[in-house]
Amino acid sequence: MKDLDIAPKAQFPSGDFAPSSATRLLENVVNSNGSDKLLIKDLIDAMNKVGFGLVMMIFAFGLVIPLPPPFPSIISTPLVLFAIQMILGFQAPHLPKRFCNISVKRSTVAMLVKKSMPYIAKIEKFLRPRLLFMNSLIAQRIIGIFIFIFTSFVLLPIPLSNFIPGLGVLIISFGLLSKDGLVIILGIVVGLTGVIISLSAVFFGIEALKYVKNLLF
Repeated sequence: MKDLDIAPKAQFPSGDFAPSSATRLLENVVNSNGSDKLLIKDLIDAMNKVGFGLVMMIFAFGLVIPLPPPFPSIISTPLVLFAIQMILGFQAPHLPKRFCNISVKRSTVAMLVKKSMPYIAKIEKFLRPRLLFMNSLIAQRIIGIFIFIFTSFVLLPIPLSNFIPGLGVLIISFGLLSKDGLVIILGIVVGLTGVIISLSAVFFGIEALKYVKNLLF
C-alpha cells in the first residue's frame, strides 16, 4: 500500500469552526477512522454522496493555484476522467482499482479540510438551488462535455490555459454541490472565456511569428 506523505502530523479538532454541508462528509470520514492512514477509496466513497461536485472542487482548486509544470497536468488528469464519467451518465465519481488502495495520512486530510472549510462555508452562503433543469441527467452529460473541454485545455501547453478554464471548473463544481444552475452556467461562461483567450493567444502568437519572419526574411 502506497503512502502519500505530503504534510506533517496534524490534529483535527472538532467544534472550532462550523463546517459546510459538503466538507462535513470529509470531516466525518476523518474523525470516524481511528487509523493514521485513509484509503483514497474511502474518501471518494464519502464524496459520492454529493455526486461529482465535491471531488471536482478539490481538484479544481489545484488548477487555480499557481503551480509549476507538470502539476497542473497531473491534477487535471482525474478531472478529465470524471468528466468522461459524467458524459457516460455516471452519478458519482469512480477511480480505477489500482488507485483505490493508495493511502494518505489522516493528519494531511484533516489539515486540508480544516483550511478549506471556512472559505467553502463563505461561498456556500451565496448558493441555493435554482434553475434545477441544469441538474437533470441530460444537463449533467452536457456539463461533463464542457468540463472535459476545459480540463483538456489544461493538459495542452497553451499560454493562459490553466487558470481561467480551471476557475470555470471550480465554479461549476460549486454549482453541482448546491444544485445551483445559475452558478453552473456562470462556470461554463467563465470556462469558455478561458478557452477563447487561449485560442486567441495561440492565433495571435502564430501571426506575430509570421510577421517577424516576414520582417527578417
